[in-house]
Amino acid sequence: MTTSIVFSLLFFVTTADSWEDGGQDLGVTLLLINLITLVVGALLSYRLARRTLRPIEKTLDTQDQYIADASHELRTPLASALISNEVALKNHRLTLAQARTIIEGNVKDMQELRLLSDGLLRESEVQSSVLKLAPVDTRGVAQEAIQALTLIATEKSIIIKNDTSAITVTTDADALRKVLTILLENAIKYSPAKSVITLTNQQGYSSVDITVTDQGIGIGSSEISNIFQRFYRTDQSRSQTTGYGLGLSIAKELLEKVGGKITVKSALREGSEFTVKLPVDVKDLGLPQ
Repeated sequence: MTTSIVFSLLFFVTTADSWEDGGQDLGVTLLLINLITLVVGALLSYRLARRTLRPIEKTLDTQDQYIADASHELRTPLASALISNEVALKNHRLTLAQARTIIEGNVKDMQELRLLSDGLLRESEVQSSVLKLAPVDTRGVAQEAIQALTLIATEKSIIIKNDTSAITVTTDADALRKVLTILLENAIKYSPAKSVITLTNQQGYSSVDITVTDQGIGIGSSEISNIFQRFYRTDQSRSQTTGYGLGLSIAKELLEKVGGKITVKSALREGSEFTVKLPVDVKDLGLPQ
């Protein structure tokens, strides 16, 4: 483009002697055309560059927010343990009972840190994982997820019913197993003892749906839109259980990687219904098969 402008300028100069014959008009016209081309080309290049950089900027912003959120969550139990230990060290009349109470608090803080680090590790694995599509028996994967959680369900006398049928869908089996495990873990955590959790599936026109239904504390309508955000916890979950709100965000990320999505129906004190929707047509996902 620069060469073209230089050529026009040279042409404009060399035709100065013949302006009376129309050379002046031709030179000016060529110069204007190339100046317009330069401006339009610069604008198009800028827009293309912005379009190319926008996903990168979004990814960097997401990573920055993730680091900030994780740092904030990590500081809370660390600060609690540090303060209690500092106070204990300054107390020269610390009794054995008081020391035991402090140690118990420290153990609780360390358990929370381990829970958080496990969640962060799981999310890191999701972001770096390479998924592979293959025909998957949804009933079989559902049963594997149930078996992995049998012990913690038994501790609360909770029954998990596998009412799914033999429906096959092309997806990543490990990703689906992780998603169902997360949904079942949440259902067990937020359900009362001696309740029932049910898994069902359904073949639709464009998707295969797998639903996890519980009889738990439920989710308020004002909070449903936020529950898939990283580190978000509802008011009810904060008051009744431990956790850091990473499970559902991980499940959502996994499903998005295989072209699926997750929906929820819930009401306070009426239980929740989470539905995993796996696409029937996966040809355009760009994943290995």
